[in-house]
Amino acid sequence: MTAALPALPPLTLSGQEAVLCPAHAAYMARTDLEQTRMLGYTPVNLDAVTTLLLGLLGTRATVRHISGTTDEILDCLTEAGLSITEEMHRYETRAEAEAHAERLVAEGRALFWPYPLRAGRFADAAHLVPPALWARLNSKTALPDLVPPEALASRQTYPTAALPGEIALPVYLKAGGEEATGWGYAVRPCDTAGQLDEARAAFLAQGIETVIVEDAMTVRHCWCVNLAVTPETVQLLGAAEQTFSAPARQLGSVIDPDTPYPEAGHALALSVADAARRQGFLGVCGLDIGQTDDGQLIVFDPNFRFNSSTPQILLHRAAAMRSGLPVSLSFSGTTRRAMPDLITRIRGPIADGWFVPTRLLDGTLLPAADGMSLCTGFVLAETRAAAEDRSRTLQALIEV
Repeated sequence: MTAALPALPPLTLSGQEAVLCPAHAAYMARTDLEQTRMLGYTPVNLDAVTTLLLGLLGTRATVRHISGTTDEILDCLTEAGLSITEEMHRYETRAEAEAHAERLVAEGRALFWPYPLRAGRFADAAHLVPPALWARLNSKTALPDLVPPEALASRQTYPTAALPGEIALPVYLKAGGEEATGWGYAVRPCDTAGQLDEARAAFLAQGIETVIVEDAMTVRHCWCVNLAVTPETVQLLGAAEQTFSAPARQLGSVIDPDTPYPEAGHALALSVADAARRQGFLGVCGLDIGQTDDGQLIVFDPNFRFNSSTPQILLHRAAAMRSGLPVSLSFSGTTRRAMPDLITRIRGPIADGWFVPTRLLDGTLLPAADGMSLCTGFVLAETRAAAEDRSRTLQALIEV
């Protein structure tokens, strides 16, 4: 066992004690590669996704893979300030995960997840949000049903096989339909006719029957705006600016007081989430909203699920106050170091207040990981540039 870290003041959720999900909700995210085929998922992701949201769910029930919930990992996260009080059910195999879920459903719990569970495995009544409603709300094709036209980029929908040859470029080609999408794997930037042909062929090869052709707009900043939806209300939780490795390919997120989500856009985000509430959605959602050079706010994608930025958004305020550092930048690193060694290496940045881990995954306990462990969370600094430097420092610290 790794020696205990020095205790730090606990991190509390930002805002007004946000209601993230009903008390009877149970987090169960173990799905299959068919449901996640348009997300770039690998077998590792299927179990790694179950280790998200630690310290954010209060006493709600969860179904989590053992690789992210060992005693030494939970001790590290707790001593870093996360409050982990959930009713945790650990598993090693998919069958065990689904058996836990069956018992929870029998007790009257409602399952929630970022991406649909195995098709037909659980009855509609077992889910917090019925899968058909989830699919409709998250469909890029149906975005105009939720968003006012002035907050949408110009777009047209076509059968993929009948995509016109003459389209004014540049555009973004997006997958239509109701399959789960994310992380830019179902979006292709097209600046040339050749790129448009390649994107069309790739979508046809994936069996995508309809596509959205969306005008490429010059965007100054783009945020993921997180909201909590209850049966009666919608609450804005906060926003993180998205960073990109390439057009439409999100790399991470940053919260920087120099580039906040505009207050003028609060009403837009609340109205979109409220439209989903009226259809029956419950829980956390995120909306990708960009700002053009002329200040117009455009909703690009619906994410009626929790997002990769959700832990950072919820914990940023308390972490910034605790450390005195106003900027946070998401961090995701990999290593082949043993977990006790990894924890030893990150304990300095944790104790100094500039790193908040939100997930540690022991690759030796997850066969598909082939011994590669994960360390995710966010770093804090005085400026964005300093946060980027600290991210590189942290990655070098944990590498073999």
